[in-house]
Amino acid sequence: MAAGVAALAAPEAALLKRGATVYRKDCARCHGPQGEGVARKHDEALTGDRSIESLATYIQKTMPEDDPGSCTAADSAAVAAYIHGAFYSPEARAKRFPVRKELQRLTHRQYLESVADLLAGFGPVKQTTADGGLNAEYWQSKGMNKKERSALKRADAFVDFDYGTNSPVEGITADQFSVAWSGSLVAPESGTYEFRLKTPNGARLYVNSDLAAGDANRRDDSDAKRQTATIDLWVSSGGQMREGTAAVPLLGGRSYPIRVDFFKFKEAIASVRLEWRPPHGAWAVVPPQALSTNNSTSWSVVSTPFPADDSSHGYERGTAVSKAWLDAVSRAAVEVAGVVEGRMGSLAGAKEGATNRVEKMKAFAGTLAERAYRRPLTSAERTQVVDRFFAKGVPPETALKRSVIRVLTAPEFLYPGLEERSDDHAVAGQLALALWDSVPDEALRKAASEGRLKTAEQVREQAARMVSDARARAKLTGFFHHWLKLEEATDISKDPKAYPGFDEAVVSDLRWSLEKFLEHVVWSERSDFGELLQADYLFLNERLAKFYGADVPAGRGFVPVKFDASQRAGVLTHPLILAAFSYHRSSSPIHRGVFLTRNVLGRTLRPPPMAIEFMDDRFDPSLTMREKVTELTGKTSCMGCHATINPLGFSLEHFDAVGRYRTTDNAKPVNAVAEYTTADGQVVRLTGARDVANHAAESPEARRAFVKQLFQHTWKQAPVAFAPDLLGRLDAAFVKDQRHIRRLWTEIAVAGVMEGKEKKR
Repeated sequence: MAAGVAALAAPEAALLKRGATVYRKDCARCHGPQGEGVARKHDEALTGDRSIESLATYIQKTMPEDDPGSCTAADSAAVAAYIHGAFYSPEARAKRFPVRKELQRLTHRQYLESVADLLAGFGPVKQTTADGGLNAEYWQSKGMNKKERSALKRADAFVDFDYGTNSPVEGITADQFSVAWSGSLVAPESGTYEFRLKTPNGARLYVNSDLAAGDANRRDDSDAKRQTATIDLWVSSGGQMREGTAAVPLLGGRSYPIRVDFFKFKEAIASVRLEWRPPHGAWAVVPPQALSTNNSTSWSVVSTPFPADDSSHGYERGTAVSKAWLDAVSRAAVEVAGVVEGRMGSLAGAKEGATNRVEKMKAFAGTLAERAYRRPLTSAERTQVVDRFFAKGVPPETALKRSVIRVLTAPEFLYPGLEERSDDHAVAGQLALALWDSVPDEALRKAASEGRLKTAEQVREQAARMVSDARARAKLTGFFHHWLKLEEATDISKDPKAYPGFDEAVVSDLRWSLEKFLEHVVWSERSDFGELLQADYLFLNERLAKFYGADVPAGRGFVPVKFDASQRAGVLTHPLILAAFSYHRSSSPIHRGVFLTRNVLGRTLRPPPMAIEFMDDRFDPSLTMREKVTELTGKTSCMGCHATINPLGFSLEHFDAVGRYRTTDNAKPVNAVAEYTTADGQVVRLTGARDVANHAAESPEARRAFVKQLFQHTWKQAPVAFAPDLLGRLDAAFVKDQRHIRRLWTEIAVAGVMEGKEKKR
């Protein structure tokens, strides 16, 4: 390769001219004049993240495809230098196709979060965190659920009791009694939650209902009368076991009032069981880690289905304005208007029969519009969205509903960047979307009104406050779910003969285990990116400890369990991640390698030239998984990507398909040693998961990829759209700040706001 090195040191102009000549002669027929691709030859654009040196080595080994290796070292170096600067590298692409901030609409999540906060802002909000159970009050009854005497108050970890023919507690007869469980449910992520209530007796479930919250919620009786049970099994069927199910949309990170009322009246037996199936989860008893004995206020969560947002760039964006989306917006606005009508007393203070009812409704409509628009209304706007609807002869209830629909379908609400403003109210709106996916709260609105959002330090002060809010926790948790591709962990089923005991309960516990780990690391004082990748512990409960060969104290729930550092390395070796990127009966170095390449190390991969299904029965049964993958991907056409994928995937071969550590595969010693070539051509020797974690923790490319992905999740735009050097500045600040994740997120929010202000001046 000595000739290649000499060529790279040649005068730049001559080198690039030679590279352009060679490219036009030998490469353009397959890759296009500007690397744009050629139909039926190489459809994909010629782009990537290799350095010039690494690209030159790759070209010399693999090009041209009809005669690999025939390109000389000098020509390979010249071609690499030319295409790298012309169209191959991210920098070259940015020059040819400058990225600009796009006008975006609200994403589905932003719409849901904004509406929930808009309505909740008209009264006190009470939220809590899980503390491990619900309040329970046991009553002696007289007649059908006629509570006669309270016998016991205590906290129950969950609702799953089989009383048989016995009394539930001392001091109550076995023939007729009732129990009420109440408190809060904390939703770990956004989505539709299914609930199932099983009993041969009488029972009702209330979730996210004012009736569930009791006196803890602000409400008046007229509002409460309109509410019904989430599941109603109140009328017994003679002691036969029954079950009722219901689906409830919930927003992650928030707590919701929950209540279960249960009674037995002369049936032979008594039992009650409350289960749920959270998004991406399996049916299980609602666990203590999702329950609290503290009260919460209810939230208005829109249930209207929306079309999926565009995620083709690796993060959700609100770019497509389709007929389906416009229809969903209209239906959702009508749904919210109905909610407002049903809760007029608590939201607007407009009680039936009050002499000032209409004025209260108009005041509510005006305030709702201001908060939805994220700024004060002009007099013309107030006339347009409030006054004109409350015309003479129009029932005030109808007028209010029309006003709500008008506001929630207005461009000022749906397209936050439409007005191209940079005043303090615009800054408040941008911060709320960046950190909460929502609208500004009272503190942010006040800061904007008082002109306290002009400097970077003022913005940083608000952002630091907002990051500690539960809504920020939920959004940051959503980022880690996306970064770790947990959407692919929805159906982790394994061969029960090969992996006995790995059932839905274990998978559900693994999700909680990962959530506990992320919470512990990210929300600790250090909030250390390195610990995220290099930690030598897992959070396990008794069931997981038994399955993964560890010991935990009985009855303690999830606790951190330390492992040999060679056997566990942060999120990279969490059993849920390892199991998600595995086959039904075996590990998958390819799936694991792709995950590490793209998500953790930030490398780009081309789609494979042809999809090849892995069929285990076509290989020699004596081969290890590593040997099978090596045989499958050995072709030159495959190794362009698999030269990167395979070494990373092989480094995790000490872990089987359910994430347990192993030393043998198919009765042979596991070989986890591999050589990984970085984007700049450096060769890193990997001997196992710990080496991968250490490399990722110290790699500038992995760190920058993390910063970039977090920025895109926050702003729904690429950092280069704000400023060409913004990613580099944020990465430098991240390093200077000891790789503190939460402070990085704060700086991402501040940088996005301040860069936007600069461009609008």
